[in-house]
Amino acid sequence: MLGGRILGELIVALALVVLSFLIYTQSGDLPSMNESQLDAGSFPQFVAILLGGLSLILAIKQTIVLIKARKQNSETSIKQQLLYIVKEHQLVFITLALLFIYILAIQLIGFILSSILFIIVTAMVIGPRMKKSIVTVSSIAIILTISLYFFFQSVLQVRFPTGVFF
Repeated sequence: MLGGRILGELIVALALVVLSFLIYTQSGDLPSMNESQLDAGSFPQFVAILLGGLSLILAIKQTIVLIKARKQNSETSIKQQLLYIVKEHQLVFITLALLFIYILAIQLIGFILSSILFIIVTAMVIGPRMKKSIVTVSSIAIILTISLYFFFQSVLQVRFPTGVFF
């Protein structure tokens, strides 16, 4: 199923092109703190341009490879290839779904609680599910989230969404 892997990489590349476009357009709205040429949105825009360019190169490369593979081997249907992609990249799709749920949860329940839950659930999906690892991951999630929260709040003066709990 070489075509399934190629098609999967093409889909991911196109999704990254769309994501980089969204990052570029949304980062222009970040507030500027001084009169310099570089403002808060300059670095995200640079990263978005780099991500978009590299993703576009990958998409073009994979499209060429996919066209060549289709000419050589056309007995597998698109449905079979999509099923193979979903089966082969199931963990990636679950992680992406958790990421989108996390983004929504930040607005509803706030940064601290949603970040702690996201780190724990994602670690349990990706890593081993032993009792010792749950305690370790939970401790790391709590310490990391609260440390980042206070660092950004106190030092960088960045406000996070509070949600209904905080």
